[in-house]
Amino acid sequence: MLQLLLPFQILFIPGLILLLLWSVYRTVIKKDYAVGLVLYLGLVIIVDSFLNTGIYIPGLDQGSIKYSEIVACFLIASNAKVWTQKRSGGAVIVFVFLYFLLMAVSSLRGYTLWDGVYSYRRYLLPQILAFLLAYRGLDSKEDHGAAVFLFLTLLIIISLVTFWDVFFDRSLLKSDMLFKPEYWHNRKVGRFGSFFLNPNHMATFAVLVFPVVFLWTLRETEFWKRIYCWASLLALSFALIETKSRGPLLGFTVAFIFLISVPTGGFSFIRKAGYTMLFLSVLYLFMPGFFDHATERFETIGSEATEDSISRSSIWPFTQKIISEYPLLGIGLGEKQYIEYMERFGFREEYGSMPLDNPHNSYLQIAVHAGIPALFAYILLNGALIKKGISFIFKYRGSRSSLYVTGLLAGIVGFLTCITVDMQLFTENVASVYWAAAGLLSSMIYSENTLEQT
Repeated sequence: MLQLLLPFQILFIPGLILLLLWSVYRTVIKKDYAVGLVLYLGLVIIVDSFLNTGIYIPGLDQGSIKYSEIVACFLIASNAKVWTQKRSGGAVIVFVFLYFLLMAVSSLRGYTLWDGVYSYRRYLLPQILAFLLAYRGLDSKEDHGAAVFLFLTLLIIISLVTFWDVFFDRSLLKSDMLFKPEYWHNRKVGRFGSFFLNPNHMATFAVLVFPVVFLWTLRETEFWKRIYCWASLLALSFALIETKSRGPLLGFTVAFIFLISVPTGGFSFIRKAGYTMLFLSVLYLFMPGFFDHATERFETIGSEATEDSISRSSIWPFTQKIISEYPLLGIGLGEKQYIEYMERFGFREEYGSMPLDNPHNSYLQIAVHAGIPALFAYILLNGALIKKGISFIFKYRGSRSSLYVTGLLAGIVGFLTCITVDMQLFTENVASVYWAAAGLLSSMIYSENTLEQT
């Protein structure tokens, strides 16, 4: 029966182009800022990261102007007055500024100056823009229907790429990035990462966005819109399950415990738990045995620890040793710099092999590249977000905004869990979505005029 879907593959690229043109029209002509923000994230994920393309600058092999940056510049230039009227983001803004400043200092001390600056420009600049664009906030007190439609469609597109890969052994969109080991090696063992290539990154993206979309779906009253919301959630769940990612599945569990436990007006603990069980039941109808399929890799943890000497258990102690030697400013930014110092500290001599190119723990990665002060700045900004966000939820418990804050916070809590075992914070795609969530959350909890407090 699935073979009947194959002829529809020809519609994917034309549909993607039409959706892009519609998004640009809404952003540029209709001045729909919310659509522009989603467009920015979509370009980062699909065009900048997966297609790895842009407007190339002659003479620079690794230099280009990203299409997402063009959208970001337009949004910033056309909304300059709004930023001047923004209320202070309190401690969050201070820690965000300090974190990115320390990372910038780190970039000047990379393997080479060019390598460090390039790493900052490739991975951290999209994150800065995502936070800045989201922190500007949303104007209307009404639902941003076009932006929600675009975001849900983006989730379905991401999931369709996984669907086609799993069942038809085809890629809906060609890219040179498909030849990278993080795609083909994981695909060979039955793990799929869609546009993110790395299954762990795809799964972490799902953890980030699922809670707020779930709560939006519960709040939606129009029948066809609710159906579309449920379809996007089911599609995203399928993509998450096919990653078979252990860390993100634990992060997803933490996120949902937070989501269900935090009181929200109109959605009691019992009601949220009930809807969760209903969703799991529907998912089981579409994917019988999904739980065993998603968690099968948990059974291999013990064997991997004994068979593979180059793993987190061997990388983390060496990384901590480097941090203890360079605690203030770290060793400098870049994968080449990290490998150089791991070699210098004797990793090859002890294990007889090159180290991994990053610590596979974002917290350790911050500290080793930029120092413990940068790590404290990152932890404190998230602590301030969570503390202020929970206070906001209790203060406006009956409001629509508190529901969105709950969803955003749950996703961020899940993300912070995921990055304890991987480097998602040092990616241009997943990390940009996280910083957009953090920026939007900051805008909501520090401003009274961004969304309706009813």
